[in-house]
This record gives sequence, C-alpha cells and structure tokens, in this order.
Amino acid sequence: MLRIILALFATLALAAGEARGTVLLTLNGDLALRPSEGFLGGGDPSLHEVTTKLRDALAAGEARLVLDLSRGFSGGLAAAEEIAAVLRERGPGTSVACLLDRVGDPALVIAAACDEVVMPAAGVLAVHGLAAEGWYLAPALARVGVRFHAVASGEFKTAPETFTREGPSDAARAEMRQLIEGMDRVLVSLAARPGLDLAKARAEGLQTGSAAKGLGLVTQAVEPGAWLAAQPTPLRRVRFGAEVPDLSSFAGMMRFWGQLLGGDSAARPARSVAVVELAGMIIPGEHSMPGDTVADGDTCALLDRLRDDRRVAAVVLRIDSPGGDATASDRIHHAVRRLDEAKPVVCLMDGVAASGGYWIACAAREIRVHRATITGSIGAFAMVPDLQGAADLLGVRRHVELAAPHGALMSPFGWTAEREAVYRRVIADVDDRFRRLVAQRRNLPRERIDTLAQGRVFTGEQAVAERLADGLGTLASAVA
Repeated sequence: MLRIILALFATLALAAGEARGTVLLTLNGDLALRPSEGFLGGGDPSLHEVTTKLRDALAAGEARLVLDLSRGFSGGLAAAEEIAAVLRERGPGTSVACLLDRVGDPALVIAAACDEVVMPAAGVLAVHGLAAEGWYLAPALARVGVRFHAVASGEFKTAPETFTREGPSDAARAEMRQLIEGMDRVLVSLAARPGLDLAKARAEGLQTGSAAKGLGLVTQAVEPGAWLAAQPTPLRRVRFGAEVPDLSSFAGMMRFWGQLLGGDSAARPARSVAVVELAGMIIPGEHSMPGDTVADGDTCALLDRLRDDRRVAAVVLRIDSPGGDATASDRIHHAVRRLDEAKPVVCLMDGVAASGGYWIACAAREIRVHRATITGSIGAFAMVPDLQGAADLLGVRRHVELAAPHGALMSPFGWTAEREAVYRRVIADVDDRFRRLVAQRRNLPRERIDTLAQGRVFTGEQAVAERLADGLGTLASAVA
C-alpha cells in the first residue's frame, strides 16, 4: 500500500505553568510501515505514527517518558533501530524508562537507548537470539500431483525453492546463514549497554524477573502498577489512531469529510517534504491494497502528481517491500526518476527493500538504510505450475492441437525443454536490464554488479559497504 505524509515535525509543548510529569506510550504490534486499519483507524500503530508521537513527547518538556513494551510488542529489528534513534535525539531534560514483558531480542535495541529498564517480577523475557527458517512444500504438493518448475537468474535467487525442493540448496543454506549472522551482529551491536551479558542471557533461553536483573537485561523487577504510580505526576497517556469523529453536528461532519479528502490544507506550509510510503508486494494494476500490495498504477500517478505539485520541495520514498512483478517495479522506477528530475528524491529503506523493492529504490538520487535493513536480491525468476500429475491421478486426459510451436506455452500441464528455454531467455533479459539499471544508478562497474547480483541479499550495513546504498539513516535524517 502507498500513502503520502507531509513531513511536519511539530511539537506538543506544555502550557505555561503546567506541571512536568510523565508521558506514557504503549507500543504494541509489529509497527509495520503501513499496518492494516479500519475505516476510522484503530488498528496497530504504524512506525511513522509511533516515531512522530515519540518525538512530540520528548519535545514536550515532561520530566519522564515511559515506553510500555509489555502489551504485545512484536516490532522487528529495523523498527526498533528507528525508535532507538529517536530516543537518542532527546535533550537532557527528560529521562526515559521502558517496561518489558514477553518480548524478544529486538526490544533490547530500544532498551539500550533508555535510562531505566524494568520488567514485571512475574514476567518473562524471550531473549534467545535470532533464527531464520524456510518451509519446503514440494513433497506435500507431489502427493496431489502438483509440481512447480522454476527458472532463476542466479544460484542465490532461491525464493522458488519453497515450492520446488524438499529442503534448501547449498546456496540457499549459505545465504540464509550469512544473512542471519549479519543481522545478529547488528543486533548485538545495537543492544549493547553497560552490565548486559547478552551471550549468557541467550544461553538461558527464557528469563524471569530475578534472572533478567542478574543478567543485566533489566535494572529492576517491579510490580508494574506500583512502579507506574511512583512516576512523576501528572501521568499523560499518548493514544494512537484516529479519534472517533463527532458526527452530531454539521461542523463535525464537515471536519470529518475534510480529513477523508486530504486533511487540513491550512496546516500545510508553502513548501513541504513529502514522505511516500510503499509497503507490500509490488503488483501490476491500478489499485494498491492496504498493507499488502503496491500497484504500479496508483503509485506512478501519485509520483507524477508530486512532480507537478509546487508545494512539494522534495520527496522521501520510504520502502518496505520484498519485491514482486518486474514490469510494475520498472514502471515505478521510471516514475521515481521523472520525479527526481524535478525535485530531490531520497529513498529510506525500512525492514526489507529487496528485489523489486531495490529496483525502485535505485531510481532515487540517494539511498539511506537501517543497519538491520534486508536488501539486494538483484535478479529475477519465473515459476510455473505443472498440474499434469494431478490430472493423471484423477484419470483426466488432455489433447491439444497447436497452431504455432509455442501455442501452449502458458498451459499449466506438462513441462518441456523448449518451454524452459523460452522462460530462460526472458529471465536473462529481465535480469540484464535490472543489472544495467543498478550499475548506471549506483555508478558501479557492471562487473561489480554481476558479483553482487545473482539474488544475493545484504544487511543495510553490508549494502553500504558494497555501495548499494549511500549510508545509514532515519526518517528525520532523510527529510533533513
């Protein structure tokens, strides 16, 4: 799904004479770039919403900020990295504490940016390290006579193996290993703080309150209600999501419709930085779906409108996508380039910007990443189902007359060397185009791109080292 946000970093200062107390933010859900939501909101908060509210809270002049991560926090490593970066922007006037319970390793990245870390005495932490797993469906599909045939541009373009193999290839196993080790190095570095024995904590697997304190995971184990009551008063709770509109009056209804149709234009400055979020699988079509897909139709239309909008001075393109359709990715890539010819476009990669996600990203004049971003996967593949076995199991017979040699090319029945050769030629052409674009946009020799391609994946740190990205960054630094 795509959406546009005006980068207005307003602050909520305390009124004159108002007591400095505590502001409480409860972080729950996976903090997706574009989470699913109802008509009036009410779903889990987005990463942008959380960081905006957090920045406002830190600037409000309160004595204390409390982050409650005990209510179902499941954010990933890149999201935790962004939140920690915002916390480290704070001045000396506000202390920060976080409450942990039933969280894993990524929460430690946020904890490392806090002054105090507590957990319920009866709580449990699940700090046991990272893992990567793959699922392989070929044996199950074979039971019903279904096979998949795949043509890939490199040995590390291994996504089809889920459907074509009984287990990982050597290349897939090696790539999975190097990626998880790279991500773990990032996590260990980001989570480090005085007194924390992360290796020993992981050896325990699960940690209760008393054990967590001894391992340096928390500064103390508490009874949460009493601990919150002891914070500086007054206590102010930050709420996420849209407020339920007042539809009992004409004025309330007009405000509601104004929000639906694009917000309060009076609040927009004469020149703004627009933040465009692209989250989900990249598909051909006219309409993106919330939190799931990025369609080339409405995405290109939006980028073209931004190019012509004189109120927009620059654009931050924020991507969280594993890729998708090559043609759709290429169309969006060129829409980004048209936009960049008129005004600066900076790409910020979130959790994942791989394959088609990177295809789009490399159109920007500058690419910023989190250390924990997963990117790369330069290459292409095609996967074709073969239902001939299922037809044989059912006793279904088929007869085909061809008017041309490849008349049945798209048929899901049977697989021949001739069909494979056709797909291989197409995939090679798509892959070559992808590599040429990356070499051109990143100003790297084609020979270097050939080494980095073949479906290889990288952490954000690795991508910067390989010059596939320009540096580390957050939304605030990208906007600046």
